[in-house]
Amino acid sequence: MTPSSSQFDSGTFFRRSIFAVLLIGIFLLNTTFNFKGLTHSGGIDQAQVAREVAKGNGLTTQFVRPLAIQQLIDNQKEVNLEHMFETYHSPLNILVYAGILKMVGGDDPTNYLMQADDGFYFLDQVIAMTCATFFIISIGVNYLLISRIFDKKVASVVAIIMLFSEYMWQVTHSGLPQMLMLTLFSTAMYLSWRAVEAQEAERSPLVPALLSGFFFGLLALTHWMTLWIFIGYFIFATFYFRPRGVIAVALLAIISIFICGPLIFYYKHTGQLLGTAFHAIHGTESVFRIMETPGFNVKGLLGTTANEALLQASNIHNYLGGLIIAPAFFIALLHPFRRSSISLFRWNILVMWIFAAIGMAIYGLRNNAIDANQLHMLFAPLMMAYAVAMMSIIWSRCELSKQPGLLGNLHFVVIILVTAAPMILTVKNLDKASVRNASVAGIHAFSLNKTLAENTDETDIIVSDQPWAVAWYANRHAIWTPTSYANLEKVEELAQLANPISGIHASSMSYRGADIRSTWINQRDLTPLSYSVWFSFFTNSNSYLYQNNTEINALINPQTGRYPKPVYLSGLLEPSVYYTTQD
Repeated sequence: MTPSSSQFDSGTFFRRSIFAVLLIGIFLLNTTFNFKGLTHSGGIDQAQVAREVAKGNGLTTQFVRPLAIQQLIDNQKEVNLEHMFETYHSPLNILVYAGILKMVGGDDPTNYLMQADDGFYFLDQVIAMTCATFFIISIGVNYLLISRIFDKKVASVVAIIMLFSEYMWQVTHSGLPQMLMLTLFSTAMYLSWRAVEAQEAERSPLVPALLSGFFFGLLALTHWMTLWIFIGYFIFATFYFRPRGVIAVALLAIISIFICGPLIFYYKHTGQLLGTAFHAIHGTESVFRIMETPGFNVKGLLGTTANEALLQASNIHNYLGGLIIAPAFFIALLHPFRRSSISLFRWNILVMWIFAAIGMAIYGLRNNAIDANQLHMLFAPLMMAYAVAMMSIIWSRCELSKQPGLLGNLHFVVIILVTAAPMILTVKNLDKASVRNASVAGIHAFSLNKTLAENTDETDIIVSDQPWAVAWYANRHAIWTPTSYANLEKVEELAQLANPISGIHASSMSYRGADIRSTWINQRDLTPLSYSVWFSFFTNSNSYLYQNNTEINALINPQTGRYPKPVYLSGLLEPSVYYTTQD
């Protein structure tokens, strides 16, 4: 071995060691020191379903949507509020969470009861660590993929940018399946690229192409929205892979095999092929809180879709994970790359992204950049790679690029620093005292995990404006608060036949970030219930409501009047009250 090669090997080892140290440090930062609990209702919902699976209860949920009840009634299915089958979420991420929870003993909620000084629920951290692990795996897969498409330098830059992406780490806190989706999609794209390479070398692309279909099938089982991506891939495969159409048909067969099982499950338990998830097309969460089957407004859907498409286009930078030059991929479509395979593969990415964008426009992104339907971020690493490669080609024509060291790679340094700036600021502003103390989210989790659980039985059914949180933290059956008093009475009458509702949980969730008019639009004649929490804390001189004054309680709201015993779950930081009939 020559001295130069020995020096190169040691330099490579040093760089990889630095990256590994950074990776471990940032992993611990975001799953421990800067972690305050799961942040997205969809992630919390999937976690509670996973625990039911881990318990041995099958694919069931403690979070009951009124529309799911109506769906069962319409299709003459048995309604058992204590054993509702999960027909909203795709199953794979739930099954992964279930396996992890089983391994750590999370199937028994009593194993990890919160203490008053806990900053977060331990099982929240377990879920977040699972998401973060998939994120790290996706970085590795994208490194392998991009190094094959371009070179190791471009792949290394993209890997570093992904590692320092504050947005990506925030997604790991959500509990959503996006990181598992990113891993599966990146693997599918790696295999798709191998198929392109094989065909360019005049070899058969059959094996890697079909393997890519296998991972697209897993992707569909992680989130049904990803079927829109597959449509784009199917079109690419139809026109590109030879013999033309054969591989595309085989891919379609593979994806059909993967999705037929869940579809049969949904039809068996709901009488509808797509289950409760079908109604997500209405684009609003309130539709799941009604006890009537919603109509289908084509004109309204077209208008909403067009508006959603414009909103996403204007905010594409955030949807691509905040990776600073990822949107430059669309400019790179015009760049004449020398290798035909590189030029061709970008059209595969574009077609898949277009169909994903259509799907997201139809179903909507309700929670800005971090949303259960967010698919843009799956494309971010590859789009970033094309943008970095194009920028490197342009930079090579500059005299400064011929300088050694950092000066010659100044464009990479600038991109990395700008991308890493939000995370650097997060570390800089990290208040160690506030990390040790319970956050607002931690206080809320404790109020459900401890106080609500102690004041209810495992068989109790609760009406709540945060049923996913009640199901996960308190381990109780929770019905989403309906949108009207009439619907609430229907739910109560139905429950009366078997296990009567034990109480109503009301919190700031009903009105947070909204004025009275907006709250009324969402809550209608249950609006007083939304604000009853504040009345509860300000009615008497002790900041706590009428401990035994049922008359004032009834004046505030007839719903809480039927549940006259208030249990105060938390204070003004996260106002939350449980109204019950039990002492």
